[in-house]
Amino acid sequence: MTSPSSLLAELRSEIQSVRFRVLATLLVFMAVGLLVSGAVTHVAQLASLDDRVNEELAQPRKNLSNLVKPARGSPGFDSLDELFTLFLRAETPGGHESLMTMVRDGNTILPVSQPTNLQEQEVRDQIWAWSRSGETVVRDTEIDGRAVRLSITSVTLAGRPGEGLLVVSSEIGRQRDEVVNSMWINAAAALATLAAAGVAGYMVTGQLLGPIRRLREATQNTTFEDLTKRVEVPETTDDVALLAMNFNHMLERLESGFDNQRRFVHDASHELRTPMTVIRGYLELLRAGDPDDVNQTRVLLLDELDRMQVLVEDLLILARSDRPDFVSPEWIEADIFLENVLNRVKVLGPRQWQLDTKPGGLIRADRHRLTQALEQLAANALKYTTEEDRISFGAAWAMNDDGGAPLGARPRPSTDLEIWVSDTGSGIPAEDHERIFERFGKGRNSGSEGSGLGLSIVKAIVVAHGGTVRLESDVGKGSRFVLRIPSGGGDGPSEEITVETTRAQPPKRAHAPNAKPRVTGPSSGAASLSSAGGTP
Repeated sequence: MTSPSSLLAELRSEIQSVRFRVLATLLVFMAVGLLVSGAVTHVAQLASLDDRVNEELAQPRKNLSNLVKPARGSPGFDSLDELFTLFLRAETPGGHESLMTMVRDGNTILPVSQPTNLQEQEVRDQIWAWSRSGETVVRDTEIDGRAVRLSITSVTLAGRPGEGLLVVSSEIGRQRDEVVNSMWINAAAALATLAAAGVAGYMVTGQLLGPIRRLREATQNTTFEDLTKRVEVPETTDDVALLAMNFNHMLERLESGFDNQRRFVHDASHELRTPMTVIRGYLELLRAGDPDDVNQTRVLLLDELDRMQVLVEDLLILARSDRPDFVSPEWIEADIFLENVLNRVKVLGPRQWQLDTKPGGLIRADRHRLTQALEQLAANALKYTTEEDRISFGAAWAMNDDGGAPLGARPRPSTDLEIWVSDTGSGIPAEDHERIFERFGKGRNSGSEGSGLGLSIVKAIVVAHGGTVRLESDVGKGSRFVLRIPSGGGDGPSEEITVETTRAQPPKRAHAPNAKPRVTGPSSGAASLSSAGGTP
């Protein structure tokens, strides 16, 4: 059973929630609007009632005046009694009206079955007291406890003695009560509307703010050890759905970052354990009094430290590969870039180094990272070739079909630069093609030399450029690594670059002309590149 304290805590939490505050604010504004509109309507109805009652009281007076006018120039009425009798026969009062005629010191005529009791002598005396000769007096009073409005009109006949009164009354109090009753009915309807709006609003806001509540629960349950929680994204396109979507993307980035950190710590601890054990063993076996042993151990320790330094640098490169600033693209000339890379790798060892083709044109890439990837591929090829083997570099432009999208859907033709490093060495078995790109993954013919991180670094660099890497190899015939890098022009609407290309056969490959392209103003600085890759 839930304790009162927990119920109070839940109630306090609900009152402080965004859902309650939003709904309460809307209901307050709605209540104020209904109150103001109801008050204005009530005042307008009362004013309209006053105007209508005054018009109804004036109508009998007008009818009496019209009745007297045709008698002018003719003998007319002989007395006020004759005039009033004829008038009352033709006049029909309204549902809340009463009529009475009086002649001073004479007869009083009252039609039967009237709502207002005007026949009391006290009432008639009071009416004579309020009357004014030759005028109409309108006055509110109470008769038998009911509010009544009286219209008292003085009547005389030209050339005839005596004075009479036309008295018209209206039960204005009863009519006001009807307006007030309608106001209470409207108030009850407004309260029912508020209640219905509150219930409907509570349900609707619960659905709309459900992702926010789940977002709060996700933030409470998200810990360093568990970043797998995700918020259910509603099938809408409103701000709340976008918030939930962005939160999931943030969790994905955090999870990826923590995974990289865990992997870095695991890899570092795993791979550094062996050289540290070797160093410890050398130090334990060191004979401090033997200069030759000290010198030999010193050389071995320095060699192990160099291996550790290279390993740590490789691990750091892989750990940084998911950061947006891992690459800093700039516009570089493809031909000059390839020539510089070839000149750098020739010193790695005696091989038949050659440059197959020059693509011409510009490519937007990180010069340092791309050079690092090609040097790694050259060093990898050097391990599995002899001095008689050939290691060649080359590049060519390839049309980018954007996953099969029609060319007309793009603002201008899109091209990628394919850069390859091929050799005539021993080749790589097909079952090793995927494993060698994994961290610490090695082929069966690689031996124990190397850390197994080189090709992982190559793949990370290419993916950071938004490209892909593939391997073409046959055992005994050699291998060919192909890096496909987006040119950076023709895809981005914010970059204006013109690269004229001519197609060669086969149609899948296009070569840029030797003429240098005209750059009309590419954006400078680091760019945000999308990742596209996968299993090479």
